[in-house]
Amino acid sequence: MYPERHSNFKGALVVGGIIIDLIASSDEFRVIDGNICFPFDTKITLKDLKQDIGGSAHNLAANLATLGTNTYILGSVGRGDYGEEALRNLRVHGVNIKYVTLKEGSTGMSLVFLVNGEKTVLTSRGANDLLGEDDLNSEVFDKIDALILTSLNSPSNIQLMRRAVQEARSRDLFILTNPSMSMVTRRPEDLKYAMKNSNAIIMNGKEARLITGEDDVHSAIKELQKLGAETVIVTLDVKGSLVADGEEIFSLPAYKVDVVDTTGGGDSYTAGFVHARFKGYSTRDAVKFAGAVAALNIMTPGASTDLPLEKDVIEFLKRADYLQA
Repeated sequence: MYPERHSNFKGALVVGGIIIDLIASSDEFRVIDGNICFPFDTKITLKDLKQDIGGSAHNLAANLATLGTNTYILGSVGRGDYGEEALRNLRVHGVNIKYVTLKEGSTGMSLVFLVNGEKTVLTSRGANDLLGEDDLNSEVFDKIDALILTSLNSPSNIQLMRRAVQEARSRDLFILTNPSMSMVTRRPEDLKYAMKNSNAIIMNGKEARLITGEDDVHSAIKELQKLGAETVIVTLDVKGSLVADGEEIFSLPAYKVDVVDTTGGGDSYTAGFVHARFKGYSTRDAVKFAGAVAALNIMTPGASTDLPLEKDVIEFLKRADYLQA
């Protein structure tokens, strides 16, 4: 189950958002009809307020580099302390930041409300929306074998995405699309362009049902397969993952862990899948590895705190228990 890395694999480029996360938890938060609620026109006492670095591309790249994959990131941050902090965090995790650009706008920020390990996120994308085609240096495609597309929302983001896909396709690189809900709702046709040109797609159940218009996740994954990707993975939280790989469709359960914070769980899952796939794992074993990376991630607070090394994941897999379906 643990083959050696392909000797000719050069690395991966992750494209998308870099965000400063302010993570708030309080005993006064309530969940009512699926919504996080608190009293209006009053002060709320926070049990905890932490700062972390997040954003889909940041989280994915940090996890991927920590696992041992040579990782580049293409994104943008604002000039100033927050931008410098984000870049410093990426460097600490071993991510190559040569292709991150500094913009005059503010660094993207999110306010994350935590209740029982689950989250609601308010986001200002800031400099992320300024990332465009002019920020793409074609030389990076000679240094990688995989292009990973995450959340891209603004018109300039989409121009960049389309050119990146064209560059990757012209070199026969592996392309994986791992979008956010905002891209599903705001840019469905652009997202479908990315997915049609991808070797693999990873998205959660809600995203899969919405983009396909199917109520049933099994029907949704079959519709996603029709776009042409070899592998389609739909993550289902505590229900695990549904996977379409060629002619085969199978499900794998989630691991039994104590959930602290789900922030960045999906990003770490994708990082785990890419890392394992390019080590020569089968799709099934790569999905197991991905689930283990995500499980370890959600056992700690924040999206980039105490990220697991490859050896931690392998050790976890030796002793892991599954949740009952």
